[in-house]
Amino acid sequence: MKKDNRRNFIQKLGVTVGATALLDTESIASVARMHSGKDLERSEFLNNYENWINQYIEVVEKEKSDQNNLANKHRIMELSDQAKNWQEKIALYLNDDAFKKRYIQLSMRLSDSINRELEA
Repeated sequence: MKKDNRRNFIQKLGVTVGATALLDTESIASVARMHSGKDLERSEFLNNYENWINQYIEVVEKEKSDQNNLANKHRIMELSDQAKNWQEKIALYLNDDAFKKRYIQLSMRLSDSINRELEA
């Protein structure tokens, strides 16, 4: 009788430990998926931001050589309007050090380009 009780106890304990380990693994996987999803969002934002910077620098260069180009002036306004909608995301994403580092690098590139244009 005692052997059966001990065997049942050990079996129940094994099932409980196994279930706990499985739940912990699922929780870790869930957190990892959430984290990688946020990483993907931040990465996509930075890619879009870099693309935006490239476009903005291009139109600023055109503005320098042809200040009467109305289509180019319109494009500058469009790009500026796009950037207005990013403030909330940027503020949220800046909590991530890798994002912050890359964002600052890209922003400095934009700033350097604008400063060169102002000096010219």
